[in-house]
Amino acid sequence: MNFLSKIFVSNKTTKDRSLDAKLQTVLDIKPKNISYYKEALTHKVHNLKDKNGHKINFERLEFLGDAIIETIVSDYLFRELPNANEGELTIMRSKIVNRKHLNELGNSFNITDLLSKNTNKQLGNNISGNLYEALIGAIFLDKGYEGAKKFIYKNMIDPHIDLEKLDKKISSYKSYMIEWAQKNHHDLSFVSKQDVNNGKHNYFKINLLLNQKKISQGRSASKKKAEEIAARRAYFSIHPNPNGKN
Repeated sequence: MNFLSKIFVSNKTTKDRSLDAKLQTVLDIKPKNISYYKEALTHKVHNLKDKNGHKINFERLEFLGDAIIETIVSDYLFRELPNANEGELTIMRSKIVNRKHLNELGNSFNITDLLSKNTNKQLGNNISGNLYEALIGAIFLDKGYEGAKKFIYKNMIDPHIDLEKLDKKISSYKSYMIEWAQKNHHDLSFVSKQDVNNGKHNYFKINLLLNQKKISQGRSASKKKAEEIAARRAYFSIHPNPNGKN
């Protein structure tokens, strides 16, 4: 029996029962339809397809799970923050539903250990968060909206979200610096310059100017990341002791 046949059969194989047990032990999930979870934990490097030629991997479920997480977190914030406007709710949601946090959640379950043993380990920096979203998609298909909501509250919202602390957390230093400058009537600008490292790789160098004076610099292969680095350095230059410590 080939790899595809072993994974996607209607009756439970030994591998099905093993995954079923792991899901119950690690995630406290009791699957009704194990096939959703197998797809959520199958990487595209296997290049698997079903009998109709449709690709079998976690990416479609990741798309679905991302939407489910945003919906449930949005509903939570809407109920918990009755005085927050649309912009404030959006900022708070971005602090909860971001790649770093989703990766941390996936890592807390050692979620990559649930992947096939044959999977190449070079899977990218965001694989844990991607798989977490895919599992949410699988749970939604298997147990419905309420089942997905219960899992997200139990494993994401209740143990990890403190709205008071979250309100003070800076999710984007660039956005903060722009808002701070406008509020305090300062002229702030990001000046971009592309430079070259060893004649091979292009990088962006960003100078952050405050009232026409350079106060920080960021450098990265990504212009957006270079701007964020420059803004973060500027923030700590202006606020050397943001938490009242030193």
